Amino acid sequence: MRMAMIVVGLLVALGGLWVVFGNGSYQSTETAAKVGPLTLQTTSDKTIPAPVGYGLILIGGVLVAVGALRKR
Repeated sequence: MRMAMIVVGLLVALGGLWVVFGNGSYQSTETAAKVGPLTLQTTSDKTIPAPVGYGLILIGGVLVAVGALRKR
């Protein structure tokens, strides 16, 4: 359990770093127009905000610290 916490914490922190350096994005689909039964949708890439990455780094650091300090 201890080692799993450390590994998960490292993975979460690395994901946070990925987001902070601007590589995290997601696709958003929006309806541009709707005329009767026809709809026009647009899909665009949006970046994940940097504060989310900072939060992930913080959570990952806490998980690593708790895993490292936990006794057998």
